[in-house]
Amino acid sequence: MWCKRVIPVKCCVLVITGLLSVSQARAQVVQTGIKSGLNMSWVRYEDSGVRYRTNVRPVLGWNAGFVAAFKMKDRFFLNTELIYSRKGRITVNDKDHTVAEQDELRDRTIYQYIEIPIIYNVHFKGHLKLKNVRNFKWYAGIGPNFSYWLSGKGNISHYDLTEFGGPDANLDYKLKFGKKPPEADDESSIVYADGVRRFQLGVNIGGGLLLEPIGKQKIMVDLRFELGHTWLGTGVADFTVPAKYDDNLKARNMGLRFSVMYLLEHNLDKKVRKRGKSDFKKRRL
Repeated sequence: MWCKRVIPVKCCVLVITGLLSVSQARAQVVQTGIKSGLNMSWVRYEDSGVRYRTNVRPVLGWNAGFVAAFKMKDRFFLNTELIYSRKGRITVNDKDHTVAEQDELRDRTIYQYIEIPIIYNVHFKGHLKLKNVRNFKWYAGIGPNFSYWLSGKGNISHYDLTEFGGPDANLDYKLKFGKKPPEADDESSIVYADGVRRFQLGVNIGGGLLLEPIGKQKIMVDLRFELGHTWLGTGVADFTVPAKYDDNLKARNMGLRFSVMYLLEHNLDKKVRKRGKSDFKKRRL
């Protein structure tokens, strides 16, 4: 089992290290900064039967972290990030409104992730046809998204929960990775998720606007669509209550991500840096 877990980790590390080493070797211009924004996320179940019975709704989350963009050519940038994000989904079993009231179920789950998106962006010039004519830049890109699943929590509502969660039939719970032990059969506030894949791979497709307000300062307004490739797991999330409900982990993360980045540009070319220093000295004289 440990081999199956170690191999994906090694692959992710090798791919990321290779991309960053190539970008650093070729790039003379590097932009570094921070980002923050909002997510709208959901999941897509692999089983068509689950999709038929279940209504999946999006959950609003957020993301924040650090950015480093490497200029590869004139208009081409390799954008790398290290971010913390909160994703999730809402599942309701009454998709066609035919489920009896005592069987209606609503499960809202939030997942925490550490992610490394790597986007290869191409920049373009735009033009606004207004009275005060102004040029701007926009970009489009695609690339892999490497994720590590940290933890999860949720809230479930069902008729069976009245004796556990009170008259509103709601119960807060925390996810715990691993197989459910026999002594936890009476524990309703902890849900054991067996067969999880904590290292996950996806694809990001997106674009946005690039603003350059002052000197080497950059502001990027970014919108992306995330298409998950790796299942959340091969097993189920084992709920004690309701007794007949287990969440199928054969599902992929999906989502829209809106964020704003603030970057500062650095030139690594020694000739350019020396020329900049000499110009600064001349201005002082």
